[in-house]
Amino acid sequence: MRGEKAIEGERVLIFAPHNDDEILGTGGMIQRYVETEKSVKVAIMTNGDGQIRRPPFLPFLKADFVKLGYRRQNETLDAMDYLGLDEEDVKFFGYPDRGLSQMWTNHWGQNELYYSKYTKTDHSPYDNSYTIEAPYCGSAVVSDVKKLLLEYGPEIVYLPHPNDSHSDHWATNGFVLYALEQLKNEGYEKFKKVTMLSYLVHNLKFPWPRGQFLEASLTEPTNLKGLDTKWVDVPLDFRERLHKLRAIGKYRTQTQLMKKYLISFARANELFGIVPSLFLDKSSNYAGTPNLSSDFILNEEEDESFLSYLNPKRRSRIASLRRYPDIKSVSLIRNTETLKLAIDFFNRYHSSNEIQVTIKPFNSGDNGDETGNSHSFRFVKKKLFHNQSEIQKGNGYDYHTGRRSYRLSIPLEKIDNPSKLILSITLARRGVPFARSANRLIKLG
Repeated sequence: MRGEKAIEGERVLIFAPHNDDEILGTGGMIQRYVETEKSVKVAIMTNGDGQIRRPPFLPFLKADFVKLGYRRQNETLDAMDYLGLDEEDVKFFGYPDRGLSQMWTNHWGQNELYYSKYTKTDHSPYDNSYTIEAPYCGSAVVSDVKKLLLEYGPEIVYLPHPNDSHSDHWATNGFVLYALEQLKNEGYEKFKKVTMLSYLVHNLKFPWPRGQFLEASLTEPTNLKGLDTKWVDVPLDFRERLHKLRAIGKYRTQTQLMKKYLISFARANELFGIVPSLFLDKSSNYAGTPNLSSDFILNEEEDESFLSYLNPKRRSRIASLRRYPDIKSVSLIRNTETLKLAIDFFNRYHSSNEIQVTIKPFNSGDNGDETGNSHSFRFVKKKLFHNQSEIQKGNGYDYHTGRRSYRLSIPLEKIDNPSKLILSITLARRGVPFARSANRLIKLG
C-alpha cells in the first residue's frame, strides 16, 4: 500500500540500534521531512562498539572499543549533517552493542546489570550519552526512551521491525514498544495517536540483490509474507536515492567492511511495516482453524478465549541447518486464572534446547515513577525457572513438551494480573540463542 497518509506528521522520532541503521531504514524519509520543514530527531541505542568484524585499526582493549564508538558517532553526525539535521537533533544512548537483547530478557533491573566484554563495563563509558553513566539494564533503557518521548512528543515513531533477525534490532523494537505502551497506560493521551512505522535491516535475502541498484525497489521479504504486518511503500525520487547513497558512504568504518550490503538500501523506495496489536478477549471469536499443537487441548467448558499468530518460516539459518526447533506459531488461551501458551516448532524439540518466554505486563495500577516488572520463564533440562527461581508443577503452573511443541500454563497473578502484555520467545542451546519470536503487544479483555 502507498504511504502518503501513514508518513504524515510534524514531529518525527527515529530509533536506530546502531550507527547507520538510521540511514539504511529511513534515509529517504529524513530528507523529505527536512525539506518540508518538519522536526526530526534521531536516537541511537548503541554506538556499535561491539563490532565483530573489525575495521583495519582492530580494537582490542576497552579504550579501543570506546574509540570505535566515538568514531561511529561522528559518522552518524556527518551523515545527518549531509541530510540537513543538526548535532542537537541526534541523541546517543550509549548502551552496549550486542547486549540489548540480554538486557531485554535477563538483565532488567539495577541489581542485575549486563557486563559488556567489549567496553569492559556495566555502565555507559561515553561522556555524551543521553544519561551519563547509564547502567546496562533494561529498565534504564526504558527510562531513557520514555524521557525522550516525553521531551519531544513525536507524532510518528520509526523503529526496527519485530522480526528483524539481529538481536539488537529485535530488542530495540521491544524497548520502544514497551515505553510507548507504558506512557499510554500512565494516562498520556497524546501517545495513543502516535503512528509507529517499522523498518527492516536484517532478514533473509533482504535487500536482494545486493549492490548498487538505484532503479530497483525494496519488496516485502519472502519469509515474512503471510504475517499480519501491513507494508507501506514510499517511493523516492532519484535525488533522494542518490543522497541516501552518498549518506551511506559517510559510515566509513562500515563501508570498508560491507559496502555491497549497505548500498543495497539505496533503492527506489523505502518500505515500512505497521504491526497490529493482538487481542485476547473472551468476547472475541477466533476466525479460522486453530493451529495448536496436537497435545494441547482446549477446555470448552471454561469459556476460554483463543489467539494464534505465525512466526516467519525458517527464519533462522542455524535452526534450519542443524534441525533446531525453530518457532512455527504461538498460541494463547486465557481463562479467569491462567494464561496458557503453546509453541509449535518446525523441527523436533530436543531436551538440549532451552525455551525462554519473556513477559512484560501492564496493568491499570502502573506508576509513572516505576519502569515495571519483567517476567522470564526459562525451561531448560526439563526444569522451569521463573526469574531464575525454580518452580514446580501445581498451583496453576504446568508445562509439557511434545515432539514438535511446548506448552506452558502460568497463573495470571504471578505476572501481575495484566490488562495487556508484551510477549517474546527465545530458543537457545547451551545459553546461545538461535531463534526468536517477534515482540508482540497483546491486550487482554
